[in-house]
Amino acid sequence: MDDVATDAAPVTGAEPVTCGPPATLGQPATGGPPATSSRPATLGQPAPDHGSTAPGPTDARPSFRLGNRRPLTGLRAFAVGVVIAFHSDFRALPGAWVGVQVFFVLSGFLITAMLSAEGVRHGRISLAGFYARRGARLLPPLLVTIGLLAVYAAFVHVADAAHRLWGDSLAALFYYADYRQALGHAPFFGYLAQSWSLSVEDQFYLVWSVLLVAAVATGRRRLAYGFAAAGLAASVADRLWLTFHAHPFTGAVFDRIYYAFDTRADALLLGCLLGLLATDGFLEGWGRSALRVLAGAALASAAFLVWICFEARLSTETLVVWWLPTTAVAAGVLIVYALNCPDGLGARLLGVGALVFVGELSYTLYLVHFPVFLALQPQATGWGFWPTEAVRLAIVFAIATASWFLLERPLQRWRQRNAAR
Repeated sequence: MDDVATDAAPVTGAEPVTCGPPATLGQPATGGPPATSSRPATLGQPAPDHGSTAPGPTDARPSFRLGNRRPLTGLRAFAVGVVIAFHSDFRALPGAWVGVQVFFVLSGFLITAMLSAEGVRHGRISLAGFYARRGARLLPPLLVTIGLLAVYAAFVHVADAAHRLWGDSLAALFYYADYRQALGHAPFFGYLAQSWSLSVEDQFYLVWSVLLVAAVATGRRRLAYGFAAAGLAASVADRLWLTFHAHPFTGAVFDRIYYAFDTRADALLLGCLLGLLATDGFLEGWGRSALRVLAGAALASAAFLVWICFEARLSTETLVVWWLPTTAVAAGVLIVYALNCPDGLGARLLGVGALVFVGELSYTLYLVHFPVFLALQPQATGWGFWPTEAVRLAIVFAIATASWFLLERPLQRWRQRNAAR
């Protein structure tokens, strides 16, 4: 559950509407009426040079700005919350895996929206800058988590520490935990077993950022769409081939499909397609009839994801064939709803301050909760489940809050100052 924070300033609007973006959403600072015709020149295509004889659009839609979308941050809170609930005793919310799926789609969307916007502004994407921003966001909390595990291991005996603690730490640090899990090399109850999803996302960052750079370098927006669509189709085909060629469908087959980057990349790439569509101006400014349909689809998607949390257990063939793609689509619908209906009831609920704060902490919460839960087991403490759970959550939130205010937020401000320069 990688956390993607934006460096853009919040986007504000003037007169709210019932279900749709504020009236000035996405307009440039100089103001002026919005254009009404064609799509903007976008991914890797700077504004046309008036001294050039090449044809270009004369009136484009206002460019998309990601800004500070509070409902999307609140959606991260839902994602990390259901995962934490499941890991508390592995009986609550058996379908909590959907939180990871939501995060995959959301990460693909946010990363693509930010990178393609950079291509629009500058006509190029800096890979070095992107990797530096990702490293500054992801590595410090991970290193703190590994350091705390080292302190814990210095005072408490950890059975099979070479694999469960240090092996897990190396896999998390170098982002190969997904294939370690998928190929059956991970130990039972490793202290950073949850880091497999972070490895999936970081492998995606490496591949997708290079493909976007190629699309920007050639000045062809459609090439980026082609990369995303082809990758999505290949990931789905790979997953289905592994599923239907397994005789029988065993737990080892499920692990290979569920944990590996190649079979889970479709959710991330669906988010990429949404990010490209958003940057091209297709996911905002819809008519009232379309917004009403979108609101109904968002309500149905939210209900479906909640149902999945309670009913769709792991290790089933149905999950990898049906539930993975349908939950990705449902998460995508919620993202589009949050973009189009910032004043809708659902968006306002997701944008509540407490949810937004938990969403800001989500990356570190995801990192630290599992080792804390393993270190404090009810049968070991003798306190019973709920007292132990209260102590667990207090420790997890204390670490995440301290990390946010003392480490992550200062680093974000530093990144924003560098971006401004």
